[in-house]
Amino acid sequence: MHRLQRIEDHVKNYRPQVLVLTGLPCVRPALVYFANSITHGTGLLICGHVLVGESVKQRSVMASESYKWLRRRKLRAFYDYVAANSTAEGIRALIQTSGLGKLKPNILMMGFHRSWYNWSEVAMEEYTSALNEALDAKMGIALLYAKEGFDITTVVNFEKLVEDNTHEGNDQLKSAASADHVVPLELKPIEDPEVQARVRLAELFETGKKKHIVGEIHVWWLYDDGGLTLLIPHLLNRQSPWDKCKLKIFILAGQDPVAAKKEMLSLLEKFRIKADEVIPVDMEQPPGREQTQWFDRLIGGLREDGPTRNRKVSGLGVIRESEVREFGERTSKQIRLRELLLEHSSKSALTVVTMPLPKTNQSAIFYMASLHALTSDMPATLLIRGTQENVLTYYC
Repeated sequence: MHRLQRIEDHVKNYRPQVLVLTGLPCVRPALVYFANSITHGTGLLICGHVLVGESVKQRSVMASESYKWLRRRKLRAFYDYVAANSTAEGIRALIQTSGLGKLKPNILMMGFHRSWYNWSEVAMEEYTSALNEALDAKMGIALLYAKEGFDITTVVNFEKLVEDNTHEGNDQLKSAASADHVVPLELKPIEDPEVQARVRLAELFETGKKKHIVGEIHVWWLYDDGGLTLLIPHLLNRQSPWDKCKLKIFILAGQDPVAAKKEMLSLLEKFRIKADEVIPVDMEQPPGREQTQWFDRLIGGLREDGPTRNRKVSGLGVIRESEVREFGERTSKQIRLRELLLEHSSKSALTVVTMPLPKTNQSAIFYMASLHALTSDMPATLLIRGTQENVLTYYC
C-alpha cells in the first residue's frame, strides 16, 4: 500500500476502480455482476450501502454476511456501509471516505431508476446531486439502465442466505472442483413476473467461462470525455459474458463522414481497441415529429402550467417554462439522439452512450426526463461520462 503511494497518477497506469451503489449486494445482484465485469478482479470494486436514519449497530453483521455472499461467488469486492440522515449525505460520505490511499474509486456507478417520474423533488435533487458530488471528486459517472430493474429485495430468502453463508467453505471446495461452478441466488418462490425478469437479468450478467451473451455492444462516443466511454465497453468485451459480442462504435459524422470514420479507425488502432464497425451518424438534422411529440407527452404532465398543477403542492418536482425555452436546442439534440438510438441500437445486447451532464439552471426533474429519453424503449444501456482526464494512451 505504501509503495503504491510513490507511483504518480498517469494515463499508463489508469484502471477503473468502481464504487457501485447497490445496498446489500444480494438485493441488486445484476448491478454487482455488471460492475464486476468491468473490474474483473484486477481493479477495486466497492459495493456501497446507504441506510437513512438507521444505526450502525448492525454494520458488522451486514458486512460479514455480504462478504460471505461475495466470496461464495468469487467476486473480489468490498462492502462499505454508511448510516446517514439523508441519501445525499450518505453518498457524499461514501465518495469521500471509500478506499484507502491510491486504492480509491474513480468511477461512481448507480442504477437508473425507472420510477423517477413519481419521485419527490427532494429525492430527485439527491439523485442528481450524487452525480455532481462524484464530478467534484474527479470521479467518472456510470448509470446503468435495464427495463427490468435491479431490486429483488422482496424475494431474497435471507434465512437461506445466512444458512448457506455458514457453509461457505463447502461451496469453495465445490468451486475448486469445477471452474464453472455457479452459486445460485437465495430466493423465495417468485410469482411477480417483473421480479422474475430481474432475476433472469442477474443470471445473464453473472460471469462464467461457459456463459456468453450473444449480440452486439454499441458505443455512442459523442463527446471527448477522456476516453472512458470507449475504455469501459472495450474492457467488457474482453471477458465473459460479453466477450462474444461484436463491438460497434457510432461517432459524429461532422462535415465529412468518410474522413470522420477514417480518423476514428486510425485512433482505435493506436488505442489497440478492436472494433467490428465504425458508423458515422448525423446529429445535425432536427428530430422528427414522432419523437418530438413523444418527449412533449413525457414532460407534458411535469410542466408547471401542465394538467397536473398539484404536483408542486404534493412535493413532486415540476419543469419550469423558462428552462424549457432555455434548453430548447439542447433538448432537440437529445431527442435526435433518441431517434438514432432507436433506429440503430434497439436490438443491441448493450448500448453505451456518452452521458449529458446536468446544467446549472436545469431542474433535477428536467434532467431526469432527458436521461429517460436516452434509455426508454432501449435494451440495457450504460450512460457514461468521464472527467476529461485521459484514460487511454497511444503508448505502451
